[in-house]
Amino acid sequence: MMRTRRTWWLAFSACAAAVLAGMGWVTAEMMRLDRAELEARVEATHQETLRLALWRMDSWFAPRLAREAARPYFDYEAFYPQQQSYTKGLSKIDPGEVLTQSPLLTFDSQFVRLHFQASPDGRITSPQVPAVNLRDVAMQSGLHTERLLENITELQRVSGLMSPEEMVQCVAAVEPTLTTTPVAGAGADPEPAQTSRGGDWARRQSVYVQNAMVAPEQTAPAAGSRTGVQVGPLVPIWSEPPVPEAAELMFVRRVRVTDREYLQGFVCDWPALTAALCREVDDLLPDARLVPVATPVPDTDDGRPMLATIPARLERTTTAVAAGPPARRPGPILTISWLAVLAGLAAVAVTLRASITAADRRSRFASAVTHELRTPLTTFRMYSEMLADGMVKDEPQRRVYLDTLKHESERLSTLVENVLAYARIERGQTRIEPERMELGRLLEAVTPALRRCADRAGMTLEITHGSSAEVAVHVDADAIGQILLNLVENACKYARDAEDRTVHVEAAIADGRLVFEVRDHGPGISREHERRVFAAFDRGSRASGDATPGVGLGLALARGLARGLGGDLRLAATNGTGNGARFVLTLPMGTR
Repeated sequence: MMRTRRTWWLAFSACAAAVLAGMGWVTAEMMRLDRAELEARVEATHQETLRLALWRMDSWFAPRLAREAARPYFDYEAFYPQQQSYTKGLSKIDPGEVLTQSPLLTFDSQFVRLHFQASPDGRITSPQVPAVNLRDVAMQSGLHTERLLENITELQRVSGLMSPEEMVQCVAAVEPTLTTTPVAGAGADPEPAQTSRGGDWARRQSVYVQNAMVAPEQTAPAAGSRTGVQVGPLVPIWSEPPVPEAAELMFVRRVRVTDREYLQGFVCDWPALTAALCREVDDLLPDARLVPVATPVPDTDDGRPMLATIPARLERTTTAVAAGPPARRPGPILTISWLAVLAGLAAVAVTLRASITAADRRSRFASAVTHELRTPLTTFRMYSEMLADGMVKDEPQRRVYLDTLKHESERLSTLVENVLAYARIERGQTRIEPERMELGRLLEAVTPALRRCADRAGMTLEITHGSSAEVAVHVDADAIGQILLNLVENACKYARDAEDRTVHVEAAIADGRLVFEVRDHGPGISREHERRVFAAFDRGSRASGDATPGVGLGLALARGLARGLGGDLRLAATNGTGNGARFVLTLPMGTR
């Protein structure tokens, strides 16, 4: 039976392991797919946020850049001559005799440090730094001395950042087309577009600037008619290999007047500009920063977010970069599936255990009952044949045989009654008929049966009740008597070889409950058999060939009756094997 039980459990364990392994694989795959989907969503949201941030930054800067790109080329002279001018009497004044102040002379912006112009001879000048002979006039026009000194210092610094030849190389490398942009009144045709290394980024920048320039308020101020003037787009240039902490951003354009070519542009205050751009996206990317990208811009797109108007990449500070999408818990469907699988395995395990237990109990019942019935049936058959055939002539001997047959019949009757009573307990059909009586009278009612059991086994029965004999209880005397009888019989069976052959039955009232204690001086019950001492048809460590009568049902029946009465029966702790067994029956004093 043990081998069969082990085989069934091994088969169940293998099937359960296979099911759990399959569920684990499915769970891992679903979690992987779920995480991949989450990562895709996070990445899509991130990219959408970056695109929106880039759009905001470009939208903020493009109009400002367009205003600079729309400036006529002659604005880069502190005072430029008028081509056509007249007196109040409409007398024509010779060209160059009248000078007009440039709007850049007193220009002030927190994002532009200085406007400059590189002439064909290599000189770098600025409309904010007029020639020496014109400075007095500039002072009278609103240019302050402190501002002039700052502009002179800035012009000297700009002159040292990059030579005009280097600027021309950078502009030619990035400039997508040399667009002919005649100023107001110009009549020259534009030159054909020229392909350059600027690629998509430069085309995007050109689109941004052109879109911004169509706004009426962004149109360049009117000037006199000039022909043969070609103005290229503003091209962003980093003065050196860009370092975020020391970046110098310039916007430079090429201007061709007849056969002379100029470079015009301005130097940005990069820290102020990047701070203003980042403020535009504080609600989207509070930890954003702009990192300069070296020019010329490569044709290939590496997927990193870049502004269309500035060669700078949008990044986030390293301390604020998200470590990845958060861990996801299994979804409700997966959780329900796991619960269903575990519940199914638990149900199968419980069913298997119940089936194995039932089969084991049937096996033990058949073995115990067969063993218990074999001896009395053999005695019945042999003695009845001897008596029927007249083989026993001696009357005293005949009486001994008859007494033996009577004893064996009582034994069989007790066995059958116990089996039927246990079956009724398992079916929940135990009938309880309580009646009110004093504790002393209850003990008087159950004592004769207990004493006969002890006398047959040659044991001494000692019953005590202390001072509780007068206490009234409401109990089923027959059920209590059967419980105590089974306990006394158990003590008589296993303590018959003890030196002290006394069985003690003590009754008391404790904490409002009726307590019976039955103990003996036998070998007791070992610790490894304590947990199954109340199992039906289990005789503990006794071998199947043991001569001790019984089918292992007495203690199970006693506990079943005790719980049916609303109480309990337990094995009390002893000082170890050899100190006897002690059972404690606890019952309520009133009705259930």
